[in-house]
This record gives sequence, structure tokens and C-alpha cells, in this order.
Amino acid sequence: MPEREVRSPSEVDSSQHLAALHSAWSTPLDVVAAVVGEVAKAPVVDFRRIVDGEQCEVYDVTLEQGSSLIVRISHDGPEGHDREAWVIGECASRGIRVPRVHALRRVEVGSELRSVMVMEKLPGERLSDLDPDELDVRRVLEEVGAWLKQLHAIPVRGFGSLDGSGVGKFETLDDWLANVATEAHAFEEAGRSVGLEPATIRGWLREIVDSFRVAPPRVTMSHNDLLAVHVLVHEGRLSGIIDFGVVAAEPAANDFAEWDFREGARFPVEWIQAGYGDHSLFEPSNDRTYRALWLLHGLWYLRHYHVTGFPPGVEAGRDRLLSGPER
Repeated sequence: MPEREVRSPSEVDSSQHLAALHSAWSTPLDVVAAVVGEVAKAPVVDFRRIVDGEQCEVYDVTLEQGSSLIVRISHDGPEGHDREAWVIGECASRGIRVPRVHALRRVEVGSELRSVMVMEKLPGERLSDLDPDELDVRRVLEEVGAWLKQLHAIPVRGFGSLDGSGVGKFETLDDWLANVATEAHAFEEAGRSVGLEPATIRGWLREIVDSFRVAPPRVTMSHNDLLAVHVLVHEGRLSGIIDFGVVAAEPAANDFAEWDFREGARFPVEWIQAGYGDHSLFEPSNDRTYRALWLLHGLWYLRHYHVTGFPPGVEAGRDRLLSGPER
């Protein structure tokens, strides 16, 4: 197979995609202010719309006394906020650095019932926005690894996306794998749109299923969206991790494989592994499971951007799949 240059979607392409997505979400600011005022007991003096992420309408709200809150509004039902509130509560009870949830409300806007989450604004900037040459990246990523070890210790049941009490959508590994199989046609369609043969997609799917059946992986709590945009850094240290809307019960190496797929070229996953402390998870005997998770993330990545109509994302996913893991 010829080598292929691996490129991420350009910032312009990504910004346009997000702007189009967020343009469909619009909550009147007086509704946002009313919810914040009820929670904070202080007048709102400014709103800043954050056009980022693909799950929620988001505002950075400044209060009269100068402090700020983050308001996240779901237009797709309350399930994501319910699971997020649950896991943040579990983290807070264990001293794991996460933003505090001040309130979770259901608000009717026109004929739509929206879920509104008011949260603490953690200090710091996103790792993705920082210059790696001006930061001790290894130290931050090792702190991410130590943070992840704490998150993985939170008990969960079942497999897949969690509900608001820590129970996965699927009862068994077989159920979880059967759900993956139902997406085969969608994966093939996404791959075909960027020149990947269906036989290639089917081969990857067989490897994913076979690897998990041969050696059923240990399942843990997974952030399931651990990316540099969700890592906050303040004064050169990790200040917290944000965005828990898709937490799930997944194989223990899941977060590492996703980071490797999405961020590994810029931020080495090995440094997160070093901070994690459980090196048995990354021994050669587990390499097949790791690669299977990496491939599965790639297929979901293809499917997501194909369904949401973002060809540069599908092309980037194809190139990354063909390049192989960084580790």
C-alpha cells in the first residue's frame, strides 16, 4: 500500500462545519439569563457564544461580580446531561478534577423541551490552543494519565453508553459487538465516499470482533471523548477535564486508543500511558485489543463525519486509518 500523507481537517474547514452545526441551535438569551440568574442569584452582564463541540449549544456567561459560568444546552433530549451530571458527581465525591454542576434544568422554548446545564468555569486554556513549544507537554500528559486512572476506577455496569446511574446500554459484550455489526453498512458507505473498498472495511470489522472474542477486554468507566480540546491547562499544569456527555462502559484501553487516533501525531499517547501507572494494559499481549479499539474509533470517525456531511473529516479519518497507530 503506498504511503499517504496524514492530514487533519483545516481549521477553516472545521470552523465552517461547526458554524453550520451550531447555526441550527438558538436559545433566546433571556431564557439563558433567567436560568443563570435563578442559580447564581446575580445579574448577567455578558454572554459569549462558544461555537465548538458537536453536542450542545454553549455560552460563557459573565456575572455582575466578575465570575463566569458555563451554560450547555442540549437540543437532543436530556440523556447526555443526565449521564454527565452523574459522572461529574461521582468524580467530585472522589476528588477528581472536574467542573462542578450548579444546576440541571428542563426549559420549554416554543414547542421544544431543552436540557440546560449550568456549570463552573474551570481556569485555564484548552491544550489544543496552546503552543507545545511553550509548555511542558509531557508533564501535562502524564497528569492526564494519572487523572484517567482515577476516572477508570469509578464502577460501571454493562457495556456502551451509560445512563444517568452508570449502567451501560448493552448488558453483555456480545450485545455490544452485535451493535457494532449493525453499523457495517454505514461504515462501508462512509469508506466508499473516500475511496475505501468495502472489503477493507469488512476486514477491519472482522479483526475488531475476533480480537474481542479471543481475549474479552476488561471494561471500565471511559470518558470516551478524551481529546486535547477537553484538557484544560492552567499555569502549566492540568486544571481539569471537561465534556462528559458521551461517557461509557468501554474496554480499559479505549481512551488511549481514541487519543492515539485523534491526537497521537501531536501529543504522544505514551506520555499519558506513563502517567496512568498500570503498564500491564499496554504490554505486547494486549496489542491486538488496542489496535482493534483504534480501528473501531476510526470507523466511527468516518461514519460520524459522513453522516454530518463533512467530507474533510471523512478524508482525514481515511488517511489516519491507513497510516496505523502511533504507538
